[in-house]
Amino acid sequence: MRLVAGDRWAKEALFRRYVRTVWSTAMRLTGSRADADDIVQDTFVEALRDVNGLRSLGALRPWLLRITVHQAQRRFRRRSLLRRLGFGAGDDDASLAALVDPAASPELRAELSRLDRALGGVSTAERFTWILRHVEGHTLEEVATLSDCSLATAKRRLKRVNGLVGAALGTHDEGSP
Repeated sequence: MRLVAGDRWAKEALFRRYVRTVWSTAMRLTGSRADADDIVQDTFVEALRDVNGLRSLGALRPWLLRITVHQAQRRFRRRSLLRRLGFGAGDDDASLAALVDPAASPELRAELSRLDRALGGVSTAERFTWILRHVEGHTLEEVATLSDCSLATAKRRLKRVNGLVGAALGTHDEGSP
């Protein structure tokens, strides 16, 4: 495999193929363009450093996304800590409502604002699990793998957040994953 051998073209091809996936996932997880840019860089640095541990090319995308989620969790925890210490949110932070198409209806923007408030009251792990499942569209098994937790833990997190989101949006879902 040329990538494992350190071939420059293979590294560039890897980056070109997955950069959008990594960036969009990081952006939706953190809500910050600056963080997403940094996560892309850190993800590919880590991936290229550790590519020898990759078992097959078929595992490449999930492996990169697992690195992306880990990097996003690090940054999100750091950003949350800085906020608690009195260092405000950066100008580049974006809520889900701010990320929506500018032509979106006011009703959709209001619903996304309620969703942002609901997600603001959960842990980083719960928020990321919910976004990976309901925004990124991963299966429960993929969410558990990407979140580095058991399937039962992923389901438990989703149930809790789904209940909060349902209450915030007025749907009162029973919280099913």
